[in-house]
Amino acid sequence: MIQAVTTPEHQGEFIRRLGDKPYFAATMGTHCALFAAHPASGWQFYLLPGSGALALRGGSAALCGTLPGGPKGEETEELQGFLRFLGVERLLCEEMPLSGWLAAEPLLLWELPQGGCLPLPAPPPAGLTLEEHPAMQPVSRLVFPDSEAEREAFYSLACTAQAHGIGCCRALLHSGQPVCTVGCYERSDTEAYLSAGVTAPGWRGRGLAGWLIASLANQLAAHRTVRFASIPALEVFYRRLGFTRAGVLQQYTREWEKV
Repeated sequence: MIQAVTTPEHQGEFIRRLGDKPYFAATMGTHCALFAAHPASGWQFYLLPGSGALALRGGSAALCGTLPGGPKGEETEELQGFLRFLGVERLLCEEMPLSGWLAAEPLLLWELPQGGCLPLPAPPPAGLTLEEHPAMQPVSRLVFPDSEAEREAFYSLACTAQAHGIGCCRALLHSGQPVCTVGCYERSDTEAYLSAGVTAPGWRGRGLAGWLIASLANQLAAHRTVRFASIPALEVFYRRLGFTRAGVLQQYTREWEKV
């Protein structure tokens, strides 16, 4: 039976199922801690049969753990119907337990172990200012310039995480406006998860992102292992910075037949 996370006991079990799994413990654990008690946030969290935990928002979901009985078990059919009912069309997971889903481009997981330190690239050029507590509205517009829905979701997560002492943001400003940013808005006891690393189109190719990402990663690695995910096309860039591969996150998509 699929159980919605509605009580502190459910929330504790949800976090327990995530354990210390790279990526999942930091991201799904943070989202559950911040939003499980606030349905209006758009987040939903569920305990699945066996050891599974499911987090979803909109048409995207993340699945951690496994279902009993394997791909042909009754629980698999139940989950398939549940995702269809909720209109989930994109699923990120450790391994796909469901049939009929198409493999999308995977994400590469990178890390800097706790206590590690990356060599810093050349610093930003004159005229740029490092801001450790930037206003999040301009940062949100930089990260998601073309999607109001994604911009609002990011703004909600970033501001809520920082208000609870979880998140931090770094930005390079030019004339008071952010032209490059990266942040940590999700973490577990052992992992700090970096995300939203973006450079404005007119400022790309100048080494801003490499310097900003390495600087923040070094700071966070003093207390936790730093991890983040990227598309495969950026593998050379992150290897050059000194990060090491820590795994692969599988992504799948599905278009449901209209009834």
